[in-house]
Amino acid sequence: MKLRITASDITDPEELRTLLIDAADELAGAGCRILEPQLSWDGHPILLADAGLHPVLVSFDVAHGQAALLNGLKNAEQLAGTLAWVNQVYDFLQQQQRAPKLIVVSRELPPGATAILSACPNLSLFRYRILNVNGETGLWLERMSGDNAPLKAESVPAPAPAAAPPARPFVVAATAATDNDTLPSLSDEENAYFQQL
Repeated sequence: MKLRITASDITDPEELRTLLIDAADELAGAGCRILEPQLSWDGHPILLADAGLHPVLVSFDVAHGQAALLNGLKNAEQLAGTLAWVNQVYDFLQQQQRAPKLIVVSRELPPGATAILSACPNLSLFRYRILNVNGETGLWLERMSGDNAPLKAESVPAPAPAAAPPARPFVVAATAATDNDTLPSLSDEENAYFQQL
């Protein structure tokens, strides 16, 4: 039997959603549960519970990785604010109070993700490719590091243990700047938001 593999493409977000739901164990770890296959929030993310029964939000976009990242950050904050409701609806979660994990799936690492990834220990980024294997559509997932490189050459590595090492600090080298290329510093509220993620 010949194995025929070709790169493919999809434009339908529902087809990608179906493939991501099928790959839920690769995203959130073995033993995860699907809580909501399509939340009615921006980007219509997927809500999972990992094997430790912690909420995991999967944000994705077929064409725009930046939209997936921004919608995911917004929805993760919204989910953190509604954990009491989530705990009531899904009583097997055993009254989880930890901030939800956020998984962003896109074709490429979204712009600005390097800085956010280093500051958010609950954020994981995955790059996807659509493959056609002997006529069947499949999904190839690679967990990304902050430098836009896969963590491993294999598909998705096993999830990290609960006590992960602290994220490396984000350091910007001092350069001469003009008024047009400087960014305002983050407010205390914005700093607190990114510290909690």
